[in-house]
Amino acid sequence: MKKSLFLVLLVACVTVGLIGQESPVILIIGDERVTLEEFERIYRKNNNETSLNRQTPEEYMELFIKFKLKVKEAEAMGMDTTTSFIKELEGYRKQLAKPYLADEETKEMMMREAYERSKVDINASHILIKVPPGASPGDTLAAYEKISEIRERIINGEGFETVARATSDDASVSRNGGNLGYITVFSMIYEFETVAYNSPVGEVSIPFRSSYGYHILRVNDIRPARGQVKVAHIFIRTPDQMSEEQKKGAYEKAHMVYDSLQAGLEFSLMAKKYSEDRSAGNGGEMPWFGISRMIPEFENACFGLENIGDYSKPFKSYIGWHIVKLLDKKGIGSYEEMKPDLQEKANRGDHRKYLTEQYVNKLKEEYGFAEYPDGLLKVHESMDSTLLMGTWESNGLERDTEPLFTIGDHVVTVGQFVGYLLAKQNRDRSMNIDAYLDQQYKEFVQSEVIAHEDSRLSEKYPEFRHIYQEYHDGILLFDIMDKMVWSRAVSDTLGLTAFHEAHRSDYMWKERTKAIVVTCSKETDLAGVRKAYKKILKGKLDQEKLNSKFCSNDTVQCIVLERVLVEEGENEMVDALKGQPGPGPVVRGEENDIFVIVDRVIPPQPKELNEARGQITSDYQTYLEEKWIEELRQKYPVEVIEEVLAGIKP
Repeated sequence: MKKSLFLVLLVACVTVGLIGQESPVILIIGDERVTLEEFERIYRKNNNETSLNRQTPEEYMELFIKFKLKVKEAEAMGMDTTTSFIKELEGYRKQLAKPYLADEETKEMMMREAYERSKVDINASHILIKVPPGASPGDTLAAYEKISEIRERIINGEGFETVARATSDDASVSRNGGNLGYITVFSMIYEFETVAYNSPVGEVSIPFRSSYGYHILRVNDIRPARGQVKVAHIFIRTPDQMSEEQKKGAYEKAHMVYDSLQAGLEFSLMAKKYSEDRSAGNGGEMPWFGISRMIPEFENACFGLENIGDYSKPFKSYIGWHIVKLLDKKGIGSYEEMKPDLQEKANRGDHRKYLTEQYVNKLKEEYGFAEYPDGLLKVHESMDSTLLMGTWESNGLERDTEPLFTIGDHVVTVGQFVGYLLAKQNRDRSMNIDAYLDQQYKEFVQSEVIAHEDSRLSEKYPEFRHIYQEYHDGILLFDIMDKMVWSRAVSDTLGLTAFHEAHRSDYMWKERTKAIVVTCSKETDLAGVRKAYKKILKGKLDQEKLNSKFCSNDTVQCIVLERVLVEEGENEMVDALKGQPGPGPVVRGEENDIFVIVDRVIPPQPKELNEARGQITSDYQTYLEEKWIEELRQKYPVEVIEEVLAGIKP
């Protein structure tokens, strides 16, 4: 059995928690005491109303004792201290911890916020003044002052587009004058999206910061959301390096295709033949898309088509000529319908970054996070340019025990942060060293706060503690069962053989009939074949000779022999003869005729090891397990407190 499947089944069937202090003891195994609270929780979980095979508490206790004995022995053998066990358990723990190390409340709020925002599309214009990662405080201030001056120019009457073309660092400004067209949720970074969806139409926002730099924006229009469309596309390229003659040829080609569509030719065939888009091989068909995913001209043409099957006239964009056909369209759907997509997008990029920041802030508040500025100042004073060259030496500062910050009762020292820096030295000389250090400090704080929460999951969440314990015991159970039972039964050939010899009468063939099934095509001399049945039984006439002798066309095989040895119920035609030797009646079909020749009946006899190895191995494993359990009961005395067990109602 694969370990992953074994653990899934175990987690579904067994939950082992920590011992409650006030609950009475129901079971003693060696020096371990199991409480009524623990056992009853497990029993109730696995014997609820939906359980297929409900058991009494007494019946379930026997299973539980065996489980506990095996895990206890695995621990006594040190199997929980091996490198492989620790690594495997840690892998499971990381997966189990993920849902607990997230702010699900904030995430749900973000998804609902995104859904509400998705109901409208916003047309916005934008100006960006870039601030590179790791910029110095002076450069950051200069960028802020510049974007503030730009905003004042627009407030005082200068045209937004004119100012944008003259000042914006956005790469698309030369083409669009700062107008981004219509945007929707998740189509921009979260900071930008939030300002856009909270700004009145026509007003210029105050400057705001993102990972790209400082921005201002103006909302030009708000409309109901367009939803999504699915289209087919025919595209004729007109790159900048094209000559005027070539551009004229592209124009004529696009209009020739359109005239052909008007004449009734199939859109998909024209796309395959003439389109220069990568969708051509698929008849021009493109995946579903919403707004802000395509260039404005293309988007507007697609959403401008009203009826399924309509196609556009040729239209021009800066990359070439297009013709689009509407295949389908849909609105935004309900929240429940959109939730999987919203959840997936909320876990990406800057939205995920925002969620992490909010989660860390909550944890800081919960644990009473406190900083010690003198400690961080000491690190700043020790820095030099070699940190950005990857060659910085701390001169022993990684051993400094001065507090840097505290999370609850957990103290993080200057030395721990210095060790973190040493491991992550950057080779980007373009960054400002103070900005780099502040960035690394922020990331270090986040990792330490989350690590502190991670260390408290078992204490904070009983359900996590229980599931973690399940995996701990489940891995041990699998490993020791494999060692003591499963693999042992497979590899112990002498033991398996001896077990088979001692239990031969348990693995018996029933009465079997040895026979030959003869299949003949319609071209066969069927009567001749049936008369020759004795020679067939004796092997004097094999399949090749039969075909040569009784087929009208000896170059084509018309007779097939199948030798069988079957018990009752495995072949209806053999069963019908009830062991009577010789040929049975012919069963006629549309293409072939079939009859059976019974050779003889073989009385019941023991199966050889190779004839029932799977069943014998399984039974040998059960035998080994039962013997092993008896030994464990001797090693770890078991005492059930019957009066406590009797108090559990099934």
